[in-house]
Amino acid sequence: MYPSESFFLPLPDTNDKSCVTLTIQDEEKANPGGFNLLGSTLRQKDFLWQISGPNFDKPTFLADGLENYHKFLILRTTPNGQNQIIVPTYQIDLMWHTHMLSHLGKYDSDCRRILDGKTLHHDDSLTDRSEGSVLNLAFGATKQIWWDTYGEEYHVEGGMYRGEPPAAFKNPNFVFQHKPPSMTTDGPNCHLIGK
Repeated sequence: MYPSESFFLPLPDTNDKSCVTLTIQDEEKANPGGFNLLGSTLRQKDFLWQISGPNFDKPTFLADGLENYHKFLILRTTPNGQNQIIVPTYQIDLMWHTHMLSHLGKYDSDCRRILDGKTLHHDDSLTDRSEGSVLNLAFGATKQIWWDTYGEEYHVEGGMYRGEPPAAFKNPNFVFQHKPPSMTTDGPNCHLIGK
């Protein structure tokens, strides 16, 4: 069991005829209310790769991420951001995930306070980064709205998409080389995170 248990569970052998397929009831449990919970869960391992770079261990990088996350939320209130899919950097996305997971009710009330009575929904199903894809076009629009709003490039060194995870990352014996940061819970934007 934890901590000796691997984060990555072994995948079943698809050639093994003893593997049980999902029943209709199991599929309904995996898609509550039409939401593909299983698919979203599988995408989280790629998210883990994106946020496992060395900058994510630096308290100043994370503090800057909190400030950028607040600015990202404000983008939604701008005329160009109201009806546009806005795409976070991975620095911002970590803060967004953390905010939602800290307390869903507090996340909702924080969003409603900041976003004029609305909640910002998180959709991780857009993964196609090819030229002209919805994600690609939305990211380009987000960069432009960020520039128009803040007068700065929408780029975070060490906090952007870093490619697909290498095969070694999905190996059950993969070891992270980072030490966990020591963080405090005080700062100018910590009120954004539910307590």
